[in-house]
Amino acid sequence: MSPRTTRTAALLVVGVLTLTAGCAGGPALDEKPSVGIAMPTTKQLRWVADGDNLSEQFGSLGFDVSMQYADDDADAQVQQIEEMVDQGVDALVIGAVDASALTAVLSSAREAGVSVVSYDRLIVGGADVDYYASFDNRRVGTMQANSLLEGVGVLDATGEPTGAKGPFAIELFAGSPDDNNAHVFFEGAMAVLAPYLESGVLVVPSGQTTFEKVATPGWSPETAAARMATLLGPYRAGTRLAGVLSPNDGIAQAVLPATADLGYLPVVTGQDAEIPAVQSVARGEQHSTVYKDTRQLAEVTVQMVRSLLTGAEPEVNDTSSYDNGAGVVPTFLLSPQLVTKDNYRAVLVDSGYYTAEEIG
Repeated sequence: MSPRTTRTAALLVVGVLTLTAGCAGGPALDEKPSVGIAMPTTKQLRWVADGDNLSEQFGSLGFDVSMQYADDDADAQVQQIEEMVDQGVDALVIGAVDASALTAVLSSAREAGVSVVSYDRLIVGGADVDYYASFDNRRVGTMQANSLLEGVGVLDATGEPTGAKGPFAIELFAGSPDDNNAHVFFEGAMAVLAPYLESGVLVVPSGQTTFEKVATPGWSPETAAARMATLLGPYRAGTRLAGVLSPNDGIAQAVLPATADLGYLPVVTGQDAEIPAVQSVARGEQHSTVYKDTRQLAEVTVQMVRSLLTGAEPEVNDTSSYDNGAGVVPTFLLSPQLVTKDNYRAVLVDSGYYTAEEIG
């Protein structure tokens, strides 16, 4: 354990005791453990919620919190992390802009005795990542693909094949190439869709089926909308667009208006259960989204950091799946949940994630 971590372990234990005592009028702690939280963007609503949840939960344990958003600028995020290390943070929680751009700055963090938790997006290419907290991202992709198949009529509501022969025309979108999760989502989805593409039940008129062809740099809705517009030729000529595999809600909400002049709604998937998308699901427009309770993810992450700084071993449930190129990163995976028009209130409102007024 590094000198900084040893000091922080003592501070954290005392800090928690002091917080308890403080509720009964005890003295305040002059020095607190500190955490730097580096989030990728405010352009996707889910990352704002992630930052808020992390800040609130760390704050409740007496941490000093330094929060930075990088506005999808990888160089800016490196600089922000450098500044956090220079400020003397004891731990870093990082939702990476570019999963492969942090090797040098995290090496410096390691030399300074700073613990690092990779948050939701796996940081790749370097050995200086202690733990990874995320959702089962491959399962997210399989959920999206199965939802697409159900929506177009290949599977029934129980997930069983209907016997429909098609062919059903679909188009594919993936996330940003610099986000490791985007690759995992797409791999999970294609593992489900590939047999139907091979049998001809599904067809992709554009011919664009590889990750490289369908990726959306920066997860940009504008880029997705522009690409969707270029794919509409066959559908304006009479082919029916049955569905679109969309990896997140931002892209889904860009694809739907881009197809508006077709006169019907294709089945479009999503992810993150952002309010505009949930409202769209409720109206019967976007077919589905995948809900990931970021409150739970924040809780797992906070406990990882707390364990690291007190010399305990963080709880994990996957020690084999997430190799970042420098070795397997011990991981805790949470379960995602599919949200549709039929269950959005039960999943999102009854759980307290959103209020009924927020969804409308």
